[in-house]
Amino acid sequence: MAKGRTVLGLVGSPNRKGRTHELVSAALEGAAAQGAVTELVQMADHVVEACKDCLPWVCRTNLRCTHEDPGFAVLSSKILDCGALVLGTPVYWWDTSGLVKYLILKMFRIYAWTAPLNGLPALGIAIAGGTGNGLVSGLRPVYHFFQMLQMRAVEPLPATRFHFGEALQRAGELGARMGALAGERSPFQGLEERLLWYDGLPYLGLDRAGERRLLAALTTAALPPGADPAVPTGLAHADALAAAGRSLESLKQITRVYEAGAKSFQDRQA
Repeated sequence: MAKGRTVLGLVGSPNRKGRTHELVSAALEGAAAQGAVTELVQMADHVVEACKDCLPWVCRTNLRCTHEDPGFAVLSSKILDCGALVLGTPVYWWDTSGLVKYLILKMFRIYAWTAPLNGLPALGIAIAGGTGNGLVSGLRPVYHFFQMLQMRAVEPLPATRFHFGEALQRAGELGARMGALAGERSPFQGLEERLLWYDGLPYLGLDRAGERRLLAALTTAALPPGADPAVPTGLAHADALAAAGRSLESLKQITRVYEAGAKSFQDRQA
């Protein structure tokens, strides 16, 4: 393994062969196509224990957890040594998985002050595989992690089952970017640059209504030929209502569009 240049893929799902695994694997395949060395790690094999919030706060200076935590020791060392990071999570109830959260919180506690990962290329992937709800909300904790550890993340990948084929393709494209960037850090020069960088990334600034509209648009795009034309035109109606300041009516219309698209998708899968 080429230390310092490996593209590390972390699968933050207890389902080792599920959609999170597929997306992270697609990203690593894209990285490998650029000549990068890759490594895929199942976080379920290295479960991080909860931070005990010790006082005095010695871990931020000695840069290690006071308590024995084999899972954290493995994952943190791999992250610190990699050349680029791909972190994938399933979305549970509009949020990031517990496997990922426990890692994030302990990484904050130990490394946020010294920022040893400043400029590390990073990519976050979230798959909302059931209803699709939380496809962006589940990514925000991942990108907050990247920002606090001062990694230089590329655009996130919010995925659903409604457009999974397209998401796999995009994962490969973003993974290729990780492969090209691996080992070439571009550190932030200050807090202000970092804040502007993350403000400029797509999806993360969406409010709940905007996230819901994105989901409705994805289900609409997955409609088969010959589907009821009232479904896609419903989004235009929702946008018109929002422009007129009728936000609640607009969001209800978006929900009707989403439900119709999701039902059509489900009927085709049956």
